[in-house]
Amino acid sequence: MKSVHRPIPLSELLSALTSTVVTLVDAPAGEDVITDSVAFMDIDDLTMEMPPGRALPEVYLQVGIGDEDAARWVRDLGERCPAEHRPRVVFSKSVSPRLCAAAHEAGIALVAVHPHARWEMVHALIERITGHGAGPRAVESAPALDTDLFGLAHSVGESTRGLVSIEDAQSRVLAYSADSSAAADEVRRLSVLGRQGPAGYLHWLQREGVFDRLRNTGDVVEVPAQREWNTRRRIAIGIREPGRDGLRSPTVLGTIWVQEAGEPLHTDSVKMLRGAASIAARVIWRTRHAPTTDALLIQRLLGAHGGDVDLAAFAETFGMVADGQAAVVGFARHSSRDEAEAAMHRGTVTLRLHASAFRQDCVTTRIGERLYVLFPEHRSVDRVTSWTRQVIGQIADRSGLTLRAAVAAPVAGLADAARARAEVDRVLDRTAALPAAEPVTTLARSRTTVLLAEILTLIGDHPQLRDPRLDILVDYDTTYSADLRTSLDAYLSHHGDVRTAATELSIHPNTLRYRVRRATQLMGLDLTSPPDRLLLEIQLAVHRHTNAT
Repeated sequence: MKSVHRPIPLSELLSALTSTVVTLVDAPAGEDVITDSVAFMDIDDLTMEMPPGRALPEVYLQVGIGDEDAARWVRDLGERCPAEHRPRVVFSKSVSPRLCAAAHEAGIALVAVHPHARWEMVHALIERITGHGAGPRAVESAPALDTDLFGLAHSVGESTRGLVSIEDAQSRVLAYSADSSAAADEVRRLSVLGRQGPAGYLHWLQREGVFDRLRNTGDVVEVPAQREWNTRRRIAIGIREPGRDGLRSPTVLGTIWVQEAGEPLHTDSVKMLRGAASIAARVIWRTRHAPTTDALLIQRLLGAHGGDVDLAAFAETFGMVADGQAAVVGFARHSSRDEAEAAMHRGTVTLRLHASAFRQDCVTTRIGERLYVLFPEHRSVDRVTSWTRQVIGQIADRSGLTLRAAVAAPVAGLADAARARAEVDRVLDRTAALPAAEPVTTLARSRTTVLLAEILTLIGDHPQLRDPRLDILVDYDTTYSADLRTSLDAYLSHHGDVRTAATELSIHPNTLRYRVRRATQLMGLDLTSPPDRLLLEIQLAVHRHTNAT
């Protein structure tokens, strides 16, 4: 999912952060000033000369800098920096009269931050609200629930009449609904501020099995009010990894908590929470797997996301030459069985380490379920193949991930990388059935397998190329359990050697002769005719290939 962000007015940013975390002190230019980028105020900012014509981030967080120094910096900005290049707002935990006066004079809004709020959480939330961090905002004014956790929290809050917070698997707040501070209990206020709830309450949740139920079931968990810790009733549900097919327990990605506010939760709250958990799972999953800028560049070089890469700029960015022969290696899981995502992640890390040790200027990336390595200025197919075979064994030993690979080399520089990736994908697509003893191959070494698989796929995808007479044989076998197709297949595979084929089928040779004769009668074929025999072998192969895939 491509990250989408939009600049938002200060009023909307403050509303999303809620009065629990922030309070507007002064907005000399109004609350409609646009906020987009955010940065921590660094001590170096106080002495650094401003490059002419360069705009500063719209939002600054005053962290580790005293009010006197911050006020002097803000005052200097007002005197030396054009209004369009100044920050729009400063967030501060210690709002002194001197800082207020300096910000007002410079036309910069000032926002007070709750003294117990964690700065790293405030920074992450602002980035997430503006769309620069995880969970980007949608361009439309209405919250896009499939991309925006804040919009989701707001919608769930309206639907349930409760106060909603969405946390990751480490109990860090990702998003929350706007609320009245008076309606929030102490646990809610602390979580929004990025702090842990009372230790005794957390121990009680653990003792009552709440965390275990959230981790191990997809049920909505009821958490009654606790007078001892002054907490209100809440319900919660675990956010579980989407799209699992039941072969292993899905990974828990986080939790949605709904605290009862001034009135009871809506009767449909449990149903709403189940739906919200599914949406949150998709958002968090996509965000986790969104590639970095470098990864996107590498993937585009290899032909993904539309390609279109400035080769000279790419070579400069990654410290490699654009020309000269190279090699591309693609890795795929050896079978379609479900293997833990954690194993795939460990395998990716191990591959990157080994590839960099083999050649420092290589680049690695993951596209879908496959891993790729590009070795610039490398032309030895045998050397790359030997390395690939070794690294497959090491990954299997360390992560339990069984991989197979295809090598394309030599490759005519970076400009040929996308074609090379298409080549290794072509080989990997068509050689899945090769034995594990042959984990590494090339197009040259597996050309027969690749071409035959492509021919059979082509025929299978075009019904007009399928011989309907084979359907007669299949229907006869289904009706009478005659095994004519299997017998005919074995007979042709052994080049008409009746005894060898009969032994393979564990039947008498005369039985096989009868079945072959009956099959050819049903289909109207003459096995002494080379064209008939060739067509029949192709059609039987297509049938096997189609059923296998």
